[in-house]
Amino acid sequence: MLLRRGTLFFVLLMFSSFAFAANRKTKAVYCTQAANGTWSLQGFEPLINPKAGTVFAELSFAGPVVESVRLRRFHPDYEVVFEYKFDGAGRLTALLGSVEIWGQWLGEANLYPAADGSVGSVNVTYYRASTRHVISRPEDAEEFTAELSSVPIYRTTESLPCGGSLHEAEKMNATQE
Repeated sequence: MLLRRGTLFFVLLMFSSFAFAANRKTKAVYCTQAANGTWSLQGFEPLINPKAGTVFAELSFAGPVVESVRLRRFHPDYEVVFEYKFDGAGRLTALLGSVEIWGQWLGEANLYPAADGSVGSVNVTYYRASTRHVISRPEDAEEFTAELSSVPIYRTTESLPCGGSLHEAEKMNATQE
């Protein structure tokens, strides 16, 4: 009898967590980097021009809290992405990086920094771009994965690109319905 109640309680708990997760709406605003290095906030996804080296950050909100940020750098044949996860207090909890050589392979690495702010040796896992099956290290991998070690470290949401505009970003997020 106790086992059934425990099982029933577990099932209800799992269902309620899925129901609450489904009701949570995540919205985004974008922060684009100009050629001179300045960042500006906008409510729509920027146009991507790999030849011009488009760089932008997508700030995802769960309510008024920045939940994650994807910093994307485009190049003519590949893209570098740094994904930052933050807790409710705006502190960094995870940092992942990836390099995708379009149509060929994808390399992913955990880039969470040490206490001194440095990222140690980068251990990259490689995948076939089309199937996501693990592959051995491609011959040209070092040329591209070296960019992962130049990850910008943002330990708090205030230090992010457009971090000074987070109140404005929250307003933009609130108006997206």
